[in-house]
Amino acid sequence: MSRPASRVARGEIGAYVGRTDAFAADARRVERALAWMSDTERDRYARFRHDRDRFMFALGREMARTLVGDALGVAEDAWSWREGPHGRPEIASPPGDLHFNLSHSAGVVVCVLGRGRAIGVDIEDLTRRAPDPSIVARYCSPDEAEDVSAQAGAWRDRFLTYWTLKEAYLKARGLGIAVPLSDISFSLGPTPADARVRFLDSLTGSDDRWMFHLIRVDPHHLAAVAVETADGVTPPFALHAY
Repeated sequence: MSRPASRVARGEIGAYVGRTDAFAADARRVERALAWMSDTERDRYARFRHDRDRFMFALGREMARTLVGDALGVAEDAWSWREGPHGRPEIASPPGDLHFNLSHSAGVVVCVLGRGRAIGVDIEDLTRRAPDPSIVARYCSPDEAEDVSAQAGAWRDRFLTYWTLKEAYLKARGLGIAVPLSDISFSLGPTPADARVRFLDSLTGSDDRWMFHLIRVDPHHLAAVAVETADGVTPPFALHAY
């Protein structure tokens, strides 16, 4: 399996996209991913009812083990994984400033890595059943809801764009959906890197120094990456096939 050398040491935020079809077809990769898992992870793997969910979980573990190990300069199983707030994946050891995050949907897995800053990722399947339109006002700010309504027949994709951005931010922060999502308000721009966030009502005063990248992974998947930029530095971003 070929993959790019880690660029994380140079300050890049890297997003790596993997697909379960190639992973599931390679028994050696599946076996290796299982060998790298803890007993708890293997139990979780075995409990999935559907093969696609099982393989997405295993591929995410393989990607994280491989990419994080590469960035740390250690073997895939020589670093310790822990779950932080609301399940956010973290590196327990060795100590350092590397951060990573994972998301998967409908056979696609995304792993993001970066140094010295919180990062989060979410991916959504754009072909899934449309949500009830009544939830738009619950999860979107007034400006977002107005924008969604203006899209007419394309409202679902615009709603999922906002949803994906919010999920990426919450995952970067290690926050749960108990946070009022309508108090997180995004504005979109002409390019995938132009999304901006502001915070309303209960979240007024939250640090808005974040950058976001929207990624149309393929015609059926949309991903969003959230990157903390409180230090005033906008790191380079790159998308890689895993």
